[in-house]
Amino acid sequence: MSEVIFNPSNSPTVGVEVEAQIVDKTTGDLVNIAENIVNGFNNEDRVKHELYLSTVEITSSPALDTNKTYEELSSIFKKVLDLANNNNAGLIATGTHPFALYEDQVITNVNPRYEEFAQKYGWAVRRLLTFGMHVHVGMDSKEKAVAVHDEIRKYLPLVLALSACSPFWRGKDTELYCSRLSVFQGLPNTGLPEPYFEWREYEQSLKTLVAADVIKEKIGYRQVWKDVRIHPAYGTVEVRIADSMPSLIDTVAVATFVQALAIKIGDDWQNGNLDEPTPNWLIERNRWAAIKEGLNAKFIIDLEGRTKPIKEVIKNLTKEIKPIAESLGSLNRLNELENIFKSDNMVENMRNFHKKESLDQLVKELQKILNESLDKSIL
Repeated sequence: MSEVIFNPSNSPTVGVEVEAQIVDKTTGDLVNIAENIVNGFNNEDRVKHELYLSTVEITSSPALDTNKTYEELSSIFKKVLDLANNNNAGLIATGTHPFALYEDQVITNVNPRYEEFAQKYGWAVRRLLTFGMHVHVGMDSKEKAVAVHDEIRKYLPLVLALSACSPFWRGKDTELYCSRLSVFQGLPNTGLPEPYFEWREYEQSLKTLVAADVIKEKIGYRQVWKDVRIHPAYGTVEVRIADSMPSLIDTVAVATFVQALAIKIGDDWQNGNLDEPTPNWLIERNRWAAIKEGLNAKFIIDLEGRTKPIKEVIKNLTKEIKPIAESLGSLNRLNELENIFKSDNMVENMRNFHKKESLDQLVKELQKILNESLDKSIL
């Protein structure tokens, strides 16, 4: 394998990718019409295919100020909704669909890599009816990218707790706040990564997997689907642990949190203020707590086993990074995290709605939440 080239970013921009579900307005079930939407939008940098034709990935361009991210994503979502409406369809954004079955979904045929993917990994891929939100933050060197990658691992459970909204799987309440990761991590090259410590260790990990014919030359880093990964082509660290979230306002708030946190870690690394990376076994425990209990979880804060409520940990960290968000012009977006704390928990709302109404009515409610979170000033 040839050398892995890291294309550094000039500034710590943020880019957001949201995997959105296309749902029938009448039944609430998923519909396989992504090709109509992607072709109608006609800009695959912003709206592209995913594994199934019942999904589109909506992507923002890099921005320093996440107000621009919100405005751009609002505009894209509105255009996509118009295209979906032409087919009696709408959009929702959660980590899993409340009741859809993967057996009813059609694999995207516009790119042979999706069918190759399914052939290689079989049932582990074909059941992959999950929907995530990814946040890229620009890094100005590969060394910084490794340092941020290794350190941000311990904060991933916080991001998951903020975003978790996938309690249902195939029409059943899983009793988890995030069932998406339990499904997704059935694939290889997923889950929590080990720290790399140095660029050469990261590069060696790819070379080994290429040599073993596990991933492909040149694009292999894209076939490592860890909770966080380095993206050499974009020059970013990509946090991938979050569920897609029902509200775009909440989505951008979490993206702002990730961006400011990554910048803080990068600054700490440059100033020599980072400790050794947290061991995986400790992060795994906090990760599981967030999967099971979301924002109600307890977070282990040190090797002595002391814990704090995960909400408290997030709030304290948010105070630390507020000056960074303010310097970028996006403090108002970071402050929207308060809406996630103040409102009744999204997962509990979904469960209560299910008990009082039905799952198809829940889908209609999720469509409403997304629509109402879009910028009404954008035509």
